Amino acid sequence: MAAITSNVGALDVQGIVSSLMQIERQPLDASQQKSSTYNSQLSTIGKLSSSLSALQTAMTSLSSGRFLQAFKASISDSSMAGVSTTSGGALGTFQVEVQNLATARQLVFDQVNGSAITDPKAAIPGAPDSITLTINGKQQVIKLKDKPEDTVTLQGMNDKLNAAGIGVNSTLVQKDGAYKLVLTSSASGNDNKFTITAGGSEASGGAGPTLGGLGQSASAATESQDAKDALVKVNGVSMTSGSNKLSNAIPGVELDLYKANPGSTFTVSLSPDSSSVSKSLQGFIDAYNQVINDVKSARSGALKGNASVLDIQNQLQQVLSTPLPGVDASQSVAYLAQVGISLQKDGTLKLDQTAFNDAAKKDQQAVLKLFGNSDNTGVGQNFNKVINSMLGPNGVIESSKSSINSRLTIEKSNQDSMTSRLANKQKQLLQQYTALNATLAKMASASSSLDRLISSK
Repeated sequence: MAAITSNVGALDVQGIVSSLMQIERQPLDASQQKSSTYNSQLSTIGKLSSSLSALQTAMTSLSSGRFLQAFKASISDSSMAGVSTTSGGALGTFQVEVQNLATARQLVFDQVNGSAITDPKAAIPGAPDSITLTINGKQQVIKLKDKPEDTVTLQGMNDKLNAAGIGVNSTLVQKDGAYKLVLTSSASGNDNKFTITAGGSEASGGAGPTLGGLGQSASAATESQDAKDALVKVNGVSMTSGSNKLSNAIPGVELDLYKANPGSTFTVSLSPDSSSVSKSLQGFIDAYNQVINDVKSARSGALKGNASVLDIQNQLQQVLSTPLPGVDASQSVAYLAQVGISLQKDGTLKLDQTAFNDAAKKDQQAVLKLFGNSDNTGVGQNFNKVINSMLGPNGVIESSKSSINSRLTIEKSNQDSMTSRLANKQKQLLQQYTALNATLAKMASASSSLDRLISSK
């Protein structure tokens, strides 16, 4: 709108126009208040959408039954191995014997022409232009010389091997003024071992391996080791692994082997993890109660009296009150209330963990079927259907958003129109009252002149 200015005269043009414009602005102020209300309603609908999505997520593990397959693992000797649970486990006790650990191949080279290496940057006599290592059947060529005239050194060989990125780690070790080149497979087990194919040789005829002009002393030979797979017996059944982390030795358990102890066993036990089951159930209940509380807040606030919002609560409670099809509630579980999840007077849910545990002990399969089953009629599955409908393109959430956004668009259009009209109205009033003020000023001036004329006679 145009700025209001005042002119010298009989009238306060600024005050008069401002007062008149306050009256003229009342329809615009009312429209802006409506827009504010609609935005609050959109925010409330968004909160309801989020809480419904959270409820749907909380039901996922319940409808799949995975929450009742939660176990905790214990081990009789934690110095032998570490244990953690994964999924798909079952109750039981397992005797484990670690006959040997998985190891990575390691070769140590510490001599050139039978002498110790005292300078890692000294030239290695007779070093080849390249060496070839074979890993898992694939040959890897490592160039030691970029140009024929280049010099091969222990430091250079170490750097070239590491830069190749072939699954072999190279390290320079210094001890008592002498240097060693230590090659180690980056992963343990036979499948990851490396062998020397060219530019050196494997041990044969009593001689140790050689590589790029390097050889081994007796101590280096002792420090070297071959690759091995882990060999483990679980309840007397043998199995091998290229790693000391075993994920398939015991269903639902990951074992981290620390040391071997042939002929001796330790015990791994799987027992129900009641705290995990309780956490899953309480997570569902908290998510459900959040939806109910959000519905109440919406109906007492921005969406007061909105029937669609109340329908959200009604549809969810309808799922709770519908029995599992084909199940006689007097013979088995057909309602959540029968497994300790009951509806309170305020519309929220409450968990009786003891009642749930008793129901699960009596008939775990019946409890699993209540939450989810192959007929897709479980409580969790029904919640999923209802929430999908609510959040879908034609559901209560999107329909409410669309309706509110339409009203916002109308109000925005009205506000633009009114703002333009008010600007013109203000300009018109300023012109009118400025002209009137000028006329009144002239009249006052003429009156003063007349008074002076009369007074002079």
